[in-house]
This record gives sequence, C-alpha cells and structure tokens, in this order.
Amino acid sequence: MTKSAQRIIIIGNGEDWQKEKVISFCQTADFIIAADNGLSLLHQLNIVPDLIIGDLDSVPSALLQCYPDTPIEKFPIKKDFSDTELSIKKAITMNPEEIVLLAVIGNYFDHSYATIVNLFRNYKPEIEMKIITSNSLIFPIKKKTTLLHLKGRRFSLFPISDVKNFTMQGAQYQFPKRNLKVTDYSLSNIIVEEKLEIDLEKGMLFCVLFDKGWQ
Repeated sequence: MTKSAQRIIIIGNGEDWQKEKVISFCQTADFIIAADNGLSLLHQLNIVPDLIIGDLDSVPSALLQCYPDTPIEKFPIKKDFSDTELSIKKAITMNPEEIVLLAVIGNYFDHSYATIVNLFRNYKPEIEMKIITSNSLIFPIKKKTTLLHLKGRRFSLFPISDVKNFTMQGAQYQFPKRNLKVTDYSLSNIIVEEKLEIDLEKGMLFCVLFDKGWQ
C-alpha cells in the first residue's frame, strides 16, 4: 500500500457512534479500515473503506460482494486478537501520526473495555491514538499531557495501573494523594482553567473527555 496515511480511521461494529462524527472523520482520513462488520456501518453511510480486516464472521457475504476492489485481510475465527486490535496493529505498521477509532464502544462491555486496554497494549508515543464515541473522546495518558481551551468541559480519569507522582492543574477537583491505585478515579471532574495539565512519573490512566454541552 503506497497511499499516504497520516490519519488512519478504524470503524468497528459498536453501537455508540454519531453519524456526523463518523462522516466528518472519514472525510479527513488518509486511510479507512473496516474492522469486520464495521463495514456495515460504512456501507450505510456510503463510505468505501481502503481495507477490510477481521474473521468476517459477522459480515454478510452479499455485503462483501459490494466491495470487490477493496483488499481484505481475513483471519481465523479462533485467534488471539480481536478484529479491532488486528486493525490497530495493521494501522501501526503504516506509521501514521494518528489512529482514530470510531464505533468501537457498545453493548458488549467486555469488548468496549478491551478496546480501551488496546490503547495501552499497542501504545506508541509517536502515534496519537484515541477513541471517539457519540459524546466523548477517550485517550491514554502515560506522560505529561496538556489540554488547551477546554474550560467548562467535563472529564473523568481512570488509572489502569498504579500511578506514581501524579499532579493535575486546572481541574475543579484534585486527588488527595500523588500516588494512585487502580481503584482510584476522578469522576465527572470539570476543567476550570484555559489549560488542564496532567503529569505523572510512572503509570497509565485514561481520560474520558466529554463533548461541549455534556455536563
């Protein structure tokens, strides 16, 4: 594949998505991957993917016939990785600047959480990787992170490992301690300054940043 791919979009089969967001991100994508039956969502929106990846166990054969010119990477049903993670791994080999995952959160909590874990299992400091839901942005934090011009926005933080020497400036609520456990979290916090700065010496946590207007 010779197509330049600075922004790669991965479309899953989850229920938590917004039509306008999917269309907007796909319009600005350099490369679009349909993770298994994410193909149905794209077909519904008249968007043609550049690649289809998965075991194809949930993709109607008639639908696949609509995309005779789209490459397919098919995997066995019994495999070590989810279709979404296979798509992430493929995207990483293309050395993009950004990987955006849409429609990967849904009714199956285990699959949804696995996708969040995949942000860390496949973490590359040089690649910005994030999940877009119908009302939020989910992204990993493993180093100093600064968010600008988001005053008034709601956000939550969840460690997925022990976190050492955590600090946060610009938020309404603060942790009472600097070393966090996986059982700690900051739920429904608010950005109260023009700059939210999060820093940590060691550890991993993810942020759920809600869209403007969600309180």
